[in-house]
Amino acid sequence: MLPLRFGQSLRKIFPVVILLLFSICSCTYQGDEFTFSAPFGFKTKQYEPFDGNPNNDSEILIFSQKGHLYFQVFRQKIPVDSDLNKVFEEYVSRTSEKYTKYQFISQEPIEMNNQIAIEYVHREFRGEPYVQCREIWMEHNGWAYSLKCTDPTDSTTGLNIPISELCIRLVGGFEFK
Repeated sequence: MLPLRFGQSLRKIFPVVILLLFSICSCTYQGDEFTFSAPFGFKTKQYEPFDGNPNNDSEILIFSQKGHLYFQVFRQKIPVDSDLNKVFEEYVSRTSEKYTKYQFISQEPIEMNNQIAIEYVHREFRGEPYVQCREIWMEHNGWAYSLKCTDPTDSTTGLNIPISELCIRLVGGFEFK
């Protein structure tokens, strides 16, 4: 009889244990147009979007951190006479003027959330630790979204460093509704 009771108890407890594991492993954040799941151990803050943004300056929606690894979600309104590519080009131009010590790695179209996006990877050398940034730019409902993962990296210029698994997971945790 003991094994039968144990089996019945296990069936009752098992769903609760699974639910607890999922709640420990990640936290999900809901915005009006997106969801974001942060892996366990990340300190994440969600910001309310500011509707009265007159200059189309980017606004931060999510900031997530674990150690020196950062993940940020920014957005900015795409002007009527513009598109995602133009907004991205202006951003790259401003960034290259602002940070003189950075190394371009790659820029290519990718697919994310069933739409074409721009992946932009570069390294920044502005103090310790050196960082490699992977940004995914995409458009949603008239907004340009930037998902930026910044990860500590080697300072050797020209070295081909793969994107970290955590950066891939963080970007994968962001979805439009």
